[in-house]
This record gives sequence, C-alpha cells and structure tokens, in this order.
Amino acid sequence: MNIWHPSKRFIKRLPNVLHRQLSDGIENFPKFDPKYIRNFSIIAHVDHGKSTLADRLIEIGGVKSLLPQQLDNLQVERERGITVKAQCASLRYSYKGSEYLLNLIDTPGHADFTHEVGRSLSLSDGAILLVDATQGVQAQTVSNFYTAFENDLCVLGALNKIDMPNANVRTCKMEMSKIFDLVASQITEISAKTGENVEKLLPQVIEVVPPPQGNPDAELVAILHDCQYLSSPGSVLFTVFIKEGTINSKDSICLLSSGKTFPIREMGVFQPEPLPTQTLSSGQLGYLILKVKDVGDVVIGDTICMPGSTVEPVKTIPKPKPSIFSGVFPDEDTDFRSMKESLEKLVQSDTSVSMETDSNQNLGKGWNLGFLGTLHREVFEQRLAQEFGTSIIMTKPSITYRALLDNGKIVEFNSAKDMPDSYHVVKWEEPVVETTLIVPGDYLASVISHCMSCRGIQKENSTVGEGRFLLKFEIPLIETVDDFYSSIKKISSGYATCDFEDAGFWETDLTKVDVLVNGDKVDGLSMIVRSDEIREVSMKTVKNIAKLMPRELYKIIIQCVIGVKVQARAEVKPYRKDVTKDLYGGDKTRAMKLLARQREGKKQMREKATVKIPRAVFRTL
Repeated sequence: MNIWHPSKRFIKRLPNVLHRQLSDGIENFPKFDPKYIRNFSIIAHVDHGKSTLADRLIEIGGVKSLLPQQLDNLQVERERGITVKAQCASLRYSYKGSEYLLNLIDTPGHADFTHEVGRSLSLSDGAILLVDATQGVQAQTVSNFYTAFENDLCVLGALNKIDMPNANVRTCKMEMSKIFDLVASQITEISAKTGENVEKLLPQVIEVVPPPQGNPDAELVAILHDCQYLSSPGSVLFTVFIKEGTINSKDSICLLSSGKTFPIREMGVFQPEPLPTQTLSSGQLGYLILKVKDVGDVVIGDTICMPGSTVEPVKTIPKPKPSIFSGVFPDEDTDFRSMKESLEKLVQSDTSVSMETDSNQNLGKGWNLGFLGTLHREVFEQRLAQEFGTSIIMTKPSITYRALLDNGKIVEFNSAKDMPDSYHVVKWEEPVVETTLIVPGDYLASVISHCMSCRGIQKENSTVGEGRFLLKFEIPLIETVDDFYSSIKKISSGYATCDFEDAGFWETDLTKVDVLVNGDKVDGLSMIVRSDEIREVSMKTVKNIAKLMPRELYKIIIQCVIGVKVQARAEVKPYRKDVTKDLYGGDKTRAMKLLARQREGKKQMREKATVKIPRAVFRTL
C-alpha cells in the first residue's frame, strides 16, 4: 500500500535547501527524558566561525555534511556570508553509556539582529561563547555575552581558528578572562575548520549546561518560535519549543492567541533537515506542519496548547523598538495584493519588523516599515525579492524624533508629513545610541576623531588586551544610519568593530524642508533637517533630483523651501526647437517674434502641465 507522507510534498520544496533528500516515512526517533536533553546556542561576533563550528558539531552528532554552513538555509545568508535567522539542529550523542539529545541553536552575529539572538537564547540553558583567536574579543561578542548573562545562561568559552599563523591564543584568553570573568584554563582551544578539539565541546555542554525544566507528562505548553510558508498553499512549517507535556503526530493543537484548532499534518525534529517523528516532548525543539488559511492566525511567540486547555500564555521577550523607518511601495510591475500578502508573511517571520499602512501622492498606497538597522533593512528587501519575487520601492530611511509641545504633550514622529508645527513646539529631541567600539591602538586616534566629527561624546576609554582599546561614545542615531559602520571599517583597515544600544534622547533643533517641483509640493520628498545643515542638505537634494528628472518641452524648476523662503534651486533645461533655422537674412525682428512666441508657449505649458516624478527619484534619494 502506498502511504502519502506530507514530507514528500512539502519538505522537499523548502526554499533554499539545495540537493538534499529526506527519508520516507516516520522515523523511529527515541523519546528522551528531559534530564538527557541539553539546549544550547553558539554566540559570537560576525565572521568568528559560528556556522563552521555548527557544521563540525552536526558531523560529530552523526549527520554528514553535504554542504558547508548547513544551518544557513536562506539565499541571502549564503550570498552575504552572514547568519540572519537562528536555526536549530537536534543531535544524538552518546556520553558515559547514555544517549543525549543536544539541541543546537546557531545565532546571528551582526548588531542589527540582536533581537534574533535574544529570542534564541530565551530557549537555551547554556551558550558557547566563540572568539576568533586572530581578532580577539569584538564589540558584538561583548553584547551577546551580556544577553546570555541576562538570561542566566551557563557560558562555555571557546577560542576558534587556533590553526591560523597569526592566532594569538594567550592574549585572547587574557581578554576573555578579563572581560567575561572566564577561567583561562577552561577556555577550549579549537579550530572549527579542521575540527581540532571540537569533540571536547559536547561533553562540556553535557556536564555544565543544565537540562530543561519541564514535565513530559504535564499538560501541553509549547512556544511558537518561528514559521516558514511552504510552496503548497496554506501549508506552514512552525518551529516550536515544547516547554511542558508531550505532543503526538495525530493530535490537533490550538494557537492560544486566536483560539483556533489545527490538525497536525506532520511533525518532527531538525537534523538539520526536517525529520518526521512520532512525538515531541518536554525540552525538545522541533517542527509542526499545519494547514493555515488566514495569515492573521499566526503570531510568533504564541503559546500552543491542546484544544480546550486553560493554560496561561507563556511570557516571551518583548518586541524591540525599531531604530529606522522606510516607506515601502509597489514597483510599477508589482501587484498590490500580492505584495501585501508577501509583506505580511515576511513580517510574521521577522518579528523585529514593524508595519503600518502609509500613502504617498506620487507612489500611491504602501506601508511604513520599522527596522533595527540599515543592514536589517537591506536584508529584508533582498529576502522579499528572493523568496517572494516581489519588487518594491523603499524610501530613504528615517528615525523617530520627539517634540515637546506647549500643551505638555510629547509627540513622536518619523516622517516630515507627521512633524508638528514648529509654532507649538517647545523642544525638539533626537535619539542617541551608546556606541561600543573595540579598536587596535594604531587606529585609536583616527576612530576617536571620526566619532567626535559625528557629534559623539566620549564616555569610556579602556584597554582590553595588548594594544587594543574599548571605547564608548554617545552618538546621535542619525549619524550612524548611512555609512558610520563602513567608515569605521575603512579608517581602521577593517580591524575595528562597533555595537549600538539605545541611550535615550538629546535636545536638538529641527526644521521641515519641503521640495517644490514647478511650484507643486512633493510630500514624499519632504525632509527633517537639523537647522545648521539646511543649506548644505538643500543644495545637495535639488542637484540630485535635477540629475534624475527627465527633460521635458518646458523648464522644470526644483526648489527646497522652508515656508515661503527658498533655500536652494536647480533647473532642468527644456528641449528647444530651433524656430529660426528657416530664416535667411532679413529683419531680425522676425526672429525675435518667433523666439518670443516660443517662450510664451513654453511658459503656458509649464503652468498647465503636471510634472510626473519618476519612481527612480524616490528609490535613489
């Protein structure tokens, strides 16, 4: 008899999984007592070897690696060489005569994805803190360590890339001991690339990391950690963590936020491929495939229980406050409804993105999306194109400002159209970030000078090792949005690293600058500008718009204005027919009449015509 398995139809179509096959049927995966389960993460700065170490651990767990960086499933992750989404793998490992289930979670390393790190660590009981022996402790290493410390996790130190000729093992151990209070002799020296000493880590995980607290015989309580939409309409793969109880493959489950019940079409664990199993019990990470018709029923962080259950919702980490905002509108060839559906699905998967409806007189209906940083914004746009085939126009990023009004109210806004009238504003405020930098001594002066030029105020300057310094600055967020990170890398020849944390607001002086095209205001191009930068920004803006505007039969005048006062002006010259080319000699008044008639015609044309702003202007600016 041929038995139909959902894994054949759905799992093989998971996006970005290349040349991998799954076994047919339900695997006889053993049920583990919670005391034989360990949940742990790998945390590190970007490019310190997290994904390579995860590959070696997966191989030790008995799974052969068909591709490098097995846990980087997204196309954008492989193209950029960074981890964007935390992925997990369940490893079976024998130690001292007992078989253990080790749930490994690989986490992102870039500062823009710290929320994803926090979500992963909330499911872990321990973490491997990985440091590159050629680079030492970096800014994001410090940030991730404190995130693990706040979650009360057991931290194991590991020093990677000891096989490199320029590895400085002794100095790096001293840094880790000084900054993280780790015992230098207990820091494991490894090479994830060659596999040297990697096998020593899993016994340490079993000995040091505590087992998850949960009862497999209790009432089911699970956390919906992530979701992925499959190619079959309505089929969704959920990554779940079983906090209490046990769930079977023939059960139906209830999503607590919506109260709706869904039968399980398939369930299993990641190895790191989805592997179908009969049960998932307390302490395990796994997946469920459900048929969900309404996208609104899916809420990441939701509590999963049995139908009719009265369990309380599990408290999860709060949604982060976005740092930057961009307007998102459909491109000329993009269908509005399909774009809306794609956005909703991707925003559900990436819980750190906020989404509100928006409109623009030139671009039409759209959304205002909030991101944690510029890289986060770029990755989101790239994923939208690669995973859903959706082309969009994304406006220039902005930040959230505050205004204290004369009636005592505080108003927050992130676009010029929402900016309150200055006549009613007592004080303007802009957000500030505490910037942590780790800099080699040779570049210390240049980095400090650059931070000061970005209106930074130095708060700390201390040593973290031989010839390396830890700097802390308070810098206005707007100064870090465009090219601060790349500038720091350029100044330090790539050796300096930085991390950002919210540090409140500073008082500032803001002005709204409008853009006029032939006397008509273009709302989508209005800007929030600091008063001391009005002239510079206005001149730059009109020149850039003039370069992007196509020529017409009439002159196009572009102006930046504050109220009625013009701050900068540029023109796009019109096409001009030579109306005097057929004249041969004679009185010059004939030519003058023809030129005057041409000027009058172009003047009337400019007054009556409506200038269409190309979408390239909004995309480029």
